[in-house]
Amino acid sequence: MERPPAWDGQPYLDELRPERGETVRLALFATYSVDLSAIAAMLLALIGRNNEKGSGAAIDFAEAVDQLRHRVRIIVQRGRIVRPVALPRVAGILDQFVIEQAHDERVRSWHPKIALVEYEGEKGPTHWKLWIGSRNLTRSQDLEVGVLLDGYGKRGKGRMRLDGIGDLGANLARAAGRADASAISEQLDSVWWEAPEGFRLRGLLDGLEDGVALAVEPPAGTIDGITIVSPFLSPNFLKAAGRWGPTGARTLVSSMPALVDIANRSRSSLAAFSRVLAYAAPDETIEEKAPEVPKTSMSDDEAEPQPLALHAKLVAFHQGDTTIVRVGSANATDRAWAGRNSEVMVELEAGDAFNAGLDFLIGKATPVTIEALAQTNPADTSQADALEESRKALMASWDPILRRDDDRFVLDARAEPQLTDASHRLSAGHANGDLLEWPQDGVRLDLGAIPLSIQSAFIQVRISSAGESARWMQRVTIDPPLDEKRDLAALASHMGLRAFHDWMRAMLGGETIPIRDVAWDEEMEAPASGRKALSYSRLTLEDILTAWARDERAFTRVDKHFGPYVEALLAHDENLTTAEKKDLHELAQIWAIARMQLAS
Repeated sequence: MERPPAWDGQPYLDELRPERGETVRLALFATYSVDLSAIAAMLLALIGRNNEKGSGAAIDFAEAVDQLRHRVRIIVQRGRIVRPVALPRVAGILDQFVIEQAHDERVRSWHPKIALVEYEGEKGPTHWKLWIGSRNLTRSQDLEVGVLLDGYGKRGKGRMRLDGIGDLGANLARAAGRADASAISEQLDSVWWEAPEGFRLRGLLDGLEDGVALAVEPPAGTIDGITIVSPFLSPNFLKAAGRWGPTGARTLVSSMPALVDIANRSRSSLAAFSRVLAYAAPDETIEEKAPEVPKTSMSDDEAEPQPLALHAKLVAFHQGDTTIVRVGSANATDRAWAGRNSEVMVELEAGDAFNAGLDFLIGKATPVTIEALAQTNPADTSQADALEESRKALMASWDPILRRDDDRFVLDARAEPQLTDASHRLSAGHANGDLLEWPQDGVRLDLGAIPLSIQSAFIQVRISSAGESARWMQRVTIDPPLDEKRDLAALASHMGLRAFHDWMRAMLGGETIPIRDVAWDEEMEAPASGRKALSYSRLTLEDILTAWARDERAFTRVDKHFGPYVEALLAHDENLTTAEKKDLHELAQIWAIARMQLAS
């Protein structure tokens, strides 16, 4: 059987993995949209445990949550959390890593794509990594572009200081709710940054703050030509870019729907480009689609290939043998460059390696003519557009709170939700619950009782009309806050007994997780009724004593997890048989004896 293909986002994750002997001290991510499977893949990468499919073992997932809960934050535009069709029950605990930026998307969006990570070894901080590009923290398969900069405490060949990086880091830290923004800023300003081989770092274009525009004018010197790559366009930006460089040396690469729209609205804005090329449109849907069922009626050779979709954003200024390139989050639109969105770009001097990649990107696109584009009727997106307007109006007008009374929850909008179309219907629910229709003229929705193991600050929301809907997730405040044992309940219930034993043994021995462990997003075990007790390798006194002899600190390190997880398994794992519960009680007694003897 052919192996499943690796996730397209795997190189991004692998670049962020710590080196041997390192751990992540701090990681701040900025993204316009996010999906929970990509968050899990990123957390697994940050402890060096992601696999080639952008996933990882359930026990690794538990370890990642435990290690990174106070170190990682992801800042995302409110209302842009993708709701998977099949949401793993344990995914609700990822709420602690997500911070929503409440920009009103009718006028402004939080649109940067950044990863800022600090690593440390046993002796303290080691280095930084800064990634800036077009990829959101999702499992998108669109064509993307990004730049990874390595940061060091000492000056070296090819390294330089990066003006504005301290302000960028401070803004991210404040958006993430951290109290050490000033310290992070000061530290970043002292870092020496190194660009990828074949590139020279020129500067940072920081438009995170409200009303701060990006530097749009070309760099100094003679411009021999320009190349603009962007899936979304606006006429005014294209008209301005049409004055850069000589006639006959301007190339535009975009998505077919964007080009058709511009050709029908403002054909003259395309006239200055001698080459216009098209890709398919990027996947901008909010709701994650169900996986497609493989077609077996035709061979692989007969199957229609999926068209390449474009999401990369860059502007390249060609100057003789050199290219000055700006890479990042900004589309070729006024909204992106004039300060209406929060955007970030990085400017580099590039050589032959970049030009070869750019030629490849251009070569895979389809050449189109302005005349043909103008004769093509834009697709009818009126219904989807209307839903999107309602979504934006809703996100701008409500900030609901989950009111909690023990394990019973009520979603309190505090004001009547506002939609732009009276025919649209609003539904909401808990992340792992059912979608319930919002009561007409109401401000509260009773979600009922929710077990501790699946409680979450994530809710799901849907706006629907005839035949179409938009569905997403949102992170909300819970009042009073969730029980601090929520993570234990969720992970214990999800991992089950066998995985618990494997995890404890692996931590005691400093080993990696057994290869047989299932993926983090798979449901682990069948209900206790109708099955025999699980066959597994039980943690023994010999394991404990062997670990102590090898490393006295290992037992102490694992001890802080053992008791709480045993308690959580007994309280929340409904799959345990009577025999398994008895076995856990016996193991807890053995552990207590070992603790007493070894501590003395």
